[in-house]
Amino acid sequence: MRRLRGFDQKTGWLCGAILLATLVGLPLQRAHAAGELSISNPDGAALRALVIGVDDYQHVRKLKGAVADANDIVSSLRTMGVSDVVELTNAQVDRASVLREISSLVERTKSNDLIFLSIAGHGTQEPERIKGSEPDGMENVFLLPEFATTPAGSAERILGSEFNHFIRQFELRGAKVIFVADTCHGGGMVRDIDPRAAEMSFRQVPRYTLLVDELKPVSSSDDPKSELDLDHTAFIAAVDRNTKAPEVRIPGIDGLRGALSYAVARAVEGNADINHDGKVTLKELFSNVRQVVYQLSDQRQNIVTVSSPTQRPETDVAFELTRGVVLIQGTAARAASGQAATVAPAEKQTPAPPAVTATSPTAPTGVAATGPAAPSAALSPFRLTTPIRLAALDGKMNYFAGVKPQDASVQAVQPTDNPDLIWDPVSHDVIAWGDVVAYGVDVAGLTTVVNRTAAIRELKRMATRSPQVMRIWPDDRQQRSGQTVEVELSDVGSRAVLLFNVSGDGTIQMLYPVGSDAALARSANLRLPLRVGEPFGAEQIVAVTSQQRMVDLETVLTQLNRRRASGQVIKSLERYLPADARIASIGFFSVP
Repeated sequence: MRRLRGFDQKTGWLCGAILLATLVGLPLQRAHAAGELSISNPDGAALRALVIGVDDYQHVRKLKGAVADANDIVSSLRTMGVSDVVELTNAQVDRASVLREISSLVERTKSNDLIFLSIAGHGTQEPERIKGSEPDGMENVFLLPEFATTPAGSAERILGSEFNHFIRQFELRGAKVIFVADTCHGGGMVRDIDPRAAEMSFRQVPRYTLLVDELKPVSSSDDPKSELDLDHTAFIAAVDRNTKAPEVRIPGIDGLRGALSYAVARAVEGNADINHDGKVTLKELFSNVRQVVYQLSDQRQNIVTVSSPTQRPETDVAFELTRGVVLIQGTAARAASGQAATVAPAEKQTPAPPAVTATSPTAPTGVAATGPAAPSAALSPFRLTTPIRLAALDGKMNYFAGVKPQDASVQAVQPTDNPDLIWDPVSHDVIAWGDVVAYGVDVAGLTTVVNRTAAIRELKRMATRSPQVMRIWPDDRQQRSGQTVEVELSDVGSRAVLLFNVSGDGTIQMLYPVGSDAALARSANLRLPLRVGEPFGAEQIVAVTSQQRMVDLETVLTQLNRRRASGQVIKSLERYLPADARIASIGFFSVP
């Protein structure tokens, strides 16, 4: 069994999604440059959208990334050729305006249109008004900027049943709907937040009691009782009913964002076309968005997707992608030459012990990861332009004068200034986004942790472009020494697989293939058992798959095995990745 550190997919309505309800395929209304990618409705009709984002709540905790989420989705839709896009943010999002704009959108909708509705902001739950409409008796509610528990403020919210009412109106006009909700409605988190970490932002407010409720819900006699009573609608929600949706850091983007909104925007731009046939099925859309969110949130988010009973996700096309000029290209990926690549170690040191011990599912138990070969030439390390923000828990900045990483610059900040890393000068633990990345790191060792942080940021960016479906089981809880977790790769039949780990101090560990592992996966799914061991903290499991064996990249990873060489791994990926590569990059965390 291989050794390493700690997903559980949940069902039900989510607690951190974008409300993407009307993605209508409209004939493109603007001229596109030759070869420019565009989105279109597979039924040939219009694509229309209403996009909502709220950060500036007046009476409950403000959010930080919901307006940026709305802006991102709107920009993606317009860039892809959609002209009928209405955006409402912050003060524009009062109940009267939302009802007016969605009613206007219903009036504009024609047969075969594709409607995209998206909302990012706070959510909560209230006792259901339609008995039996929800499995737990609680209805999802979306809060607007002026919401308060006063009589006047009580009207500034929209019930989930009201959105279902309007979705039924779209369907009655012959339209299909995609509804994305980047909000959450209840629940907690599986993995605890380290109390030394900076406060995290979640898209949920506590439940409340309304002594006087001025809301007069919009309804009609033919309203669906639940989402499953709709006929042509796909729902994407950030989390299930029992989990919080955090605002996360996106590589290369300042501030916090909703992982779901970001993933949907990239899917609209073409990332969800997994088989590159120009048609994005519901299954492709769901799979792509689910994996990107899972990766960006370090397993904290598992989105929920629901399609109408009449829909067939595997074959029903959500939207199509077209170009002004069709480009005919030869195979971009060169065939693996079999010649070994040569690289130098990132630094001269004694190899660190592996954080995880790995044995091939096809090899005898006890086969350990291979040791590093002697490198003979160096690759220049990549350099991250955005600095890594480093803070000490006690607020002092003079600790970091000697921290000079190779792959990124360092900016010393206060622990309240949104740092990437917080170092505890008493315990010497390093914390990032609520998790301990590495235990017992002195000032001299911070350089390798910063290098590793830069590398993980770049790995997440790479993995967003063409994600490989991967899950880590059993869930996202912190894993303890000796426990077993499993890495599961999906849809890898006859594909070459490379799997490696980047531990909290930047040490690389080759996990697959080792020993007698097959170069090509023999079945659609590959499960690899891992046993947790020292050093404890963060683990980043990275999978790269391709239709051809990646000999050069495999050789590089073998040479870097057990060395603190996270920057060299990034440079090697940039150099040797084949054009058809899929990448998964998922973090989990272990404790002594």
